[in-house]
Amino acid sequence: MITDLERSLVEKARNGDRTSFDELFLNHQNYLFNLMYQLSGDIAGADDLSREAMIRAYRKIHLFRCESSFRTWLSRIAINLFRKEGRAKILHEPLDFDRIQIPDQRNHLDRIVMKSELQRCIVHNLHHHVPPKYRIVLIPRDLQDMSYKEIADIMGYNIGRVKTNLHRARHIFREQFIDGRCRAFAEDYLCICEGILEL
Repeated sequence: MITDLERSLVEKARNGDRTSFDELFLNHQNYLFNLMYQLSGDIAGADDLSREAMIRAYRKIHLFRCESSFRTWLSRIAINLFRKEGRAKILHEPLDFDRIQIPDQRNHLDRIVMKSELQRCIVHNLHHHVPPKYRIVLIPRDLQDMSYKEIADIMGYNIGRVKTNLHRARHIFREQFIDGRCRAFAEDYLCICEGILEL
């Protein structure tokens, strides 16, 4: 549900107060980028999609009826944008390991490396083995902790369809990650899926 502060900022933004909209943007900027990155798997693409979603939100702020939180409304705009524009630009390419940074901590280095490898494999599976129509339900629920109702509102689905798609998405992910070629990760802490690493 929308907070009183958000409602006030939205009303001011509707009346042309750019500062109020900028405050709304700053409050949700990191969330929006993370959502778009998790959906697209591409940093530059996530940045472009996030900016475009905020531009569209600014242009359509007069249509926001304050029946849900601003984040839910913004997520709907962003996910619809991804569905229409973003996924067409995403190519099936291997992960770029150089873009993923491992924190410099000497105490538990082995554990950090294993966790980093696991994250890479999870991201790879999400982006290359879970179809977008299921990914757009799985990521908001399991990685962004959205409720079924929020996802249903964003997607324009009923809750039953959200649960069905989520069940299928989890099944596809689990089947590929555990039963597929990526299960080599469990033994070697490496993802050999589709030749990412040649062993």
